[in-house]
Amino acid sequence: MDKLILEQITELISDNKGLLRIAIRQRAKFEGWLKFELAHRIEKLGFDEVELETKLDRKRDRPDISFLNDLDFYRIELKTCNTSWNVDGIPKKGKPITSNINGVISDAKKLNSNYGIVAFVMFPIPKNDIRWKTYIERIKKETEIEIDYEKNCKILEMEIDELNTCEVLVCTFMSRQFHNWF
Repeated sequence: MDKLILEQITELISDNKGLLRIAIRQRAKFEGWLKFELAHRIEKLGFDEVELETKLDRKRDRPDISFLNDLDFYRIELKTCNTSWNVDGIPKKGKPITSNINGVISDAKKLNSNYGIVAFVMFPIPKNDIRWKTYIERIKKETEIEIDYEKNCKILEMEIDELNTCEVLVCTFMSRQFHNWF
């Protein structure tokens, strides 16, 4: 299921590159927009009971998106992780990538389920820069979840303006219930 979510987020970003140029140029998060668009796509795919931020059981946690597939109840946690890396055409701003990655790790631990999906978008990334792999390795180490660069990650090229481009990473993975982190 995480591969399907990866595909849908990748398509959403590809289909809305003009719109997202504004967010990328400002290093502005777009998680709210992505949440509604992704939920709409999941519903169009025919999944049942698609809901946003629904309180589950007696827990205080509210997954960004939840839905039913046959008898399996899936929960998705989304993050948009802005970086502080120098990219031509984008003003320099000190954005807390480390805090963003801490949030991804926290979401993986919070879901702690065979039906939990963590999805995040990291931006902007300088062209052909592989520093993002350091953060994937940190997520893998701290959650003990296997994340494959080829299967779980997609890099998209985005235009910033007429002269400059950058890359955006989309990553999704299942948060399997193997550990009791808390």
